[in-house]
Amino acid sequence: MLASRVFLLSAALLAPVAAVAQQAQTTKWVHLRAGPAREYPLVLQLPPATPVAVQGCMSDFSWCDVTTPDNSRGWVYAGNLVYPYQNGNVTIIEYGPRIGLPVVTFVLGAYWGSYYRQRPWYGDWNRWDRWQHQHFRPGVRPPPPPRPRPPIVRPMPPRPPVVRPQPQPPRPPIVRPAPQPPRKPDVRPAPRPGGRDDPRPHAR
Repeated sequence: MLASRVFLLSAALLAPVAAVAQQAQTTKWVHLRAGPAREYPLVLQLPPATPVAVQGCMSDFSWCDVTTPDNSRGWVYAGNLVYPYQNGNVTIIEYGPRIGLPVVTFVLGAYWGSYYRQRPWYGDWNRWDRWQHQHFRPGVRPPPPPRPRPPIVRPMPPRPPVVRPQPQPPRPPIVRPAPQPPRKPDVRPAPRPGGRDDPRPHAR
């Protein structure tokens, strides 16, 4: 009797947790890495719409520790994971703090010792651990590249107004007189002496 009550009480306490537990999904083909960076060894590839259980994310929600349907464990870039939120799917990298996913840290030795002992690159974990401390700080995003400055646009000086010549009325054609043939000289016959045309006084 007591055992049945304990079972019912445990079921009642776990029911709300099971109801709100939801899984993320991949948005495209993604790489499951052995650490929260693209430089870590590849564990496997996941196709689009693969459900994964999010175990936690880095403090900046850039990478998340997930478990795949075949119980593989690794890290996925959070920009390629969507999570149910307010009747929709949102990317974890943008909505991680609002969703309330747990924040976890990455300790390479402990993590690899728990999940990757059979992997061929497990024997190099010391080298990867040194690389992590030299080149990578988990949970800290690299600074974004500087944005290009917009070009300086200087106003152009005002252009002088375009003065176009007024159209002139067409000039009348020059009419030159036709050349006249040379006139013949006026040759009159010499007056006859004593005639009518003789300018001298007539002799009577």
